[in-house]
Amino acid sequence: MSPLGVVVTIVLIDLLGFSIVMPLLAPFAKQYGFSGGQIGLLFAAYPMCQLVAGPILGRLSDRYGRRPVLIVSQAGTALSFLILGLSSNFTVMLLARMLDGASGGNILVAQAYVADVTKPENRARGMGLIGMAFGLGFVLGPLMGGLLLELPVDPALRLRIPFLVAAAFSTLAWVLVFTRLPESLPQDTQARQAARVVSWRGIVDTMTLPGVGRLVVLGSLVVLAFAALEGTFSLFLRERFHWEARGAAFGFSFLGLVSALVQGGFIRRLVPKYGEPRLIVVGVATVGLGFVALALAESVPALLGATLIVGVGQGLASPTVTGLLSRITPNREQGAVFGVLSSAQTLARMANYVVANLLLARSGPASPFWEAAAISAVALLLALTAARSHRPNQELGEPLAVGNEQANA
Repeated sequence: MSPLGVVVTIVLIDLLGFSIVMPLLAPFAKQYGFSGGQIGLLFAAYPMCQLVAGPILGRLSDRYGRRPVLIVSQAGTALSFLILGLSSNFTVMLLARMLDGASGGNILVAQAYVADVTKPENRARGMGLIGMAFGLGFVLGPLMGGLLLELPVDPALRLRIPFLVAAAFSTLAWVLVFTRLPESLPQDTQARQAARVVSWRGIVDTMTLPGVGRLVVLGSLVVLAFAALEGTFSLFLRERFHWEARGAAFGFSFLGLVSALVQGGFIRRLVPKYGEPRLIVVGVATVGLGFVALALAESVPALLGATLIVGVGQGLASPTVTGLLSRITPNREQGAVFGVLSSAQTLARMANYVVANLLLARSGPASPFWEAAAISAVALLLALTAARSHRPNQELGEPLAVGNEQANA
């Protein structure tokens, strides 16, 4: 298996574990009598720690290599799931969530790895494969979690099993990193020393690289809009269509499947023909149109059509933004740039989870999607600016040798 195939497999396995347990974290915590505030802290601990750790892990991967950081971060994820599966103490579980967030550099370092081992013209395809792994993980994980809950075991143990299975998946991913994944950065001492450990000045320097700041903001706006759907889709389906949790799970699975198909299949054909800048514009415009269609949907066929539009738009926009970002970023800055992008997107997601739910409570189930459409309109203006300003000779990154061969992904 090529290095690209190995890292995509690792991301898929990791996301399976993550998506198995996330829908079950709240009922698992309720089983032990935790308050609503305590459950909220369990959810918030991960993104808060990841927000701080993202740029640090990204820069450390530039300096010391992708593989060591992936080994440590994957071990932290596996240990956190194991602790959650064995503990019933709130403080211990909170510390486990904080550990997972602080070591949660798996995805951003995987994105930097893809940038290392792919040629510039194939970056969006590589990022699309990461996105496909995301989509498939979020389709299969919740379904697997539901099946695990049907096992004929003691009810007191039933909710623990998915967490232990998630720990096993993360351990398997760690074994793959340790045994099958070669380092993607060359043994260039001078280049690695130039990758300074993160500082506020370093973050500012990263954001002021030509074109980088604009694309980081654009990628964050795309996530900010999509977070309105992530945070309220289940409630929207319950209030407007009277669907319960199982129906909402199928809705999310359909959305993830559409996005995975676009990112894993269509992107590789579309990017060589149209280029990332045009596809970013089309993707952002499409997802904005999908949010409007969701806000107006009153029937199941309209709902499915709107969800399809959102999935296609998100599948086009996400990998092309990250692909173009990696192409205009120097090799020694890939980890730092994706670390900053990860933190910015985490902050955007956290903020709009709150805002979208407030809008839904005060203004009705369609209001979060009108807000998402407005954010998409702002993102579209920025995407048009980025498309006009991008030049083909901005491609600063080059693929790096992995092992004894040059990656030809």
